[in-house]
Amino acid sequence: MHLKNNLYSIDKKLLLTAGAKVNESTLNRIARRAGEIHYIKVKSTPLIKDLKYTFSDERYEVMLSPEETNKKILKIAGEISIPKLLLKELASIKKKLPYTYHHILIITILSAKVALDHHLENRYDIGRVMRLGLAHDIGKSRIPQQILNKTKPLTPQERKIIRMHPLLGYILLHYYYGKEHNKYDYASYEHHERLDGSGYPRKLKKINRYSQLISIIDTLDALISRRPYRRAPYTLRSAVDFLLNEAKKGRLNKRLVYLLITYARKDKPLLRGLKVSTKRRDFLPVYNVYGKTIHN
Repeated sequence: MHLKNNLYSIDKKLLLTAGAKVNESTLNRIARRAGEIHYIKVKSTPLIKDLKYTFSDERYEVMLSPEETNKKILKIAGEISIPKLLLKELASIKKKLPYTYHHILIITILSAKVALDHHLENRYDIGRVMRLGLAHDIGKSRIPQQILNKTKPLTPQERKIIRMHPLLGYILLHYYYGKEHNKYDYASYEHHERLDGSGYPRKLKKINRYSQLISIIDTLDALISRRPYRRAPYTLRSAVDFLLNEAKKGRLNKRLVYLLITYARKDKPLLRGLKVSTKRRDFLPVYNVYGKTIHN
């Protein structure tokens, strides 16, 4: 895979030149360039305040409950440390792409809720989940805003560009995390992959379990959020229908989709024995050009 444009880090270091081939050798070189990584605890940054505010998102009032769980998540978030440069990257996204920033925080706290609920089963490490959530979509910051904000179908070239963001984030995280990159960069590279090989950028079928979790929550939030490419977001019910259909087709982890459904119900049923209707329960948004390509 080759880069279309020069790629700079948030501290203005040239990581790769336009046309450079991205392979293991170039990625290792970028990781070595990082040198000593300076980490900062989240509780000493504005990020902790933004995470706290994110819990007030009305769309997730039912899913992000009870309040006691949210307090635990915030406490854990405050204790994790992330690279100073990643923190600067997130601050830049907050300024330039506020909806992407909010999306990143939603994925972080909802993924953390899943991890917290299942940490006794050793399914997920909560700190790792939060670091992965914070880092998963930073590649969007290198995609031209006129493409991200486009209200009409993308051209084939524009679609290629936007589908570069998992790779761009992956490369950046080699520099931000240095020798520890492989603990936290894979979710960036895999969050648009699907279990049947229909995802991108590598059409993988074997996907890390952390990436599977983040990809489902990433999809859910993208559906129920306002976006330039459709006039209205999906309702939570229609978004659940979409996720169920993707799980049925073998693209998403069915167990994790069902788990999110238990969060979306006020009575909070147990996952075991959960009954889910296959009947469509809501209408899809009108004028939705997501995934459509216009050929000149």
